[in-house]
Amino acid sequence: MSGNETHGPAGTLPARGRGALAESTGATWRPVDEGGPAEEDDATRDWDNEGGHERGHERGHVAHHPRATDHDPARPPDPEALRVTGVLASALPPELGTPHEPVTYTVPAVFSRQVTREEQDAIEGDAVRHRLADAGFEDVELTVSDRRLLIEHTSLAALKGGLAHEVADVLRDLGRDLVAEHDRLAAEIAELQKEEDRRAAVVLVEAEQIRFE
Repeated sequence: MSGNETHGPAGTLPARGRGALAESTGATWRPVDEGGPAEEDDATRDWDNEGGHERGHERGHVAHHPRATDHDPARPPDPEALRVTGVLASALPPELGTPHEPVTYTVPAVFSRQVTREEQDAIEGDAVRHRLADAGFEDVELTVSDRRLLIEHTSLAALKGGLAHEVADVLRDLGRDLVAEHDRLAAEIAELQKEEDRRAAVVLVEAEQIRFE
């Protein structure tokens, strides 16, 4: 679901822009630098969710520059891990920064890569909704739309106030849990295969011992 829900006073955006913020794995948010276009990472450069490729800054996508202390330099982040690279500012409600600015609305963000079906089911599941509510972000819902994450019933102020960090943690935990589940299933399948190989070997030995003489 997208669109505006409730209207209230303005004030969630700085005067110089429409509050384009960036979010990643628990790092700080940074506003758009008016001196030049925001940089994008390799995974999202030139991506257009509408079916083409174009520069992200032309679509209003704001990239995030993580602090050096966010990651252990000896263990770089997994480039395949699903994360959010920033807010798609061009798709924010046009009323932001005006007296008619809504109190809550849908904030579209950009994923670092295409989302798998398993990941989408987990992101849109009740467990994530309850986790966000327990963290103080009631009514917030996450919806996957192609390469976009639609953060519904929220605001840029709420994201800056902690929701962005919570979403990053959610994605990180979901990724970890899915990897663990895949590893468990792989180990289970490998053990079943060993049992099958042993069974087949026993049957083969017994079969070879038969002589029609």
